[in-house]
Amino acid sequence: MFSFKEILKELNLPPEVKKSIIALELAQKNWEKVIHPDFFKKTKPYSFNHGTLVIEVPNHYYLQILSSQALEILERLESFAPSDLKPLFKNLKFIINPSLEKET
Repeated sequence: MFSFKEILKELNLPPEVKKSIIALELAQKNWEKVIHPDFFKKTKPYSFNHGTLVIEVPNHYYLQILSSQALEILERLESFAPSDLKPLFKNLKFIINPSLEKET
């Protein structure tokens, strides 16, 4: 049985697409270690494109708080990136998804 990373290496995808898939997987897998516990269940990495990780938040309050912590979040994310892909995480973008209010 092949791992996801092995399959990804074999796929004939543009390097930027592979990089985006790897970045999003890293962010989702390590999100609990990256984000403050108070925000973990109400936020989630949504997509990654050209160095920018898009994060869903439930409201403007979370957007404001996490925006002020962007540098720390980027540093923690980057600590999980493979050395051959660094710098991987360059920017964060927050989008509001009110349905996250209901998730606990």
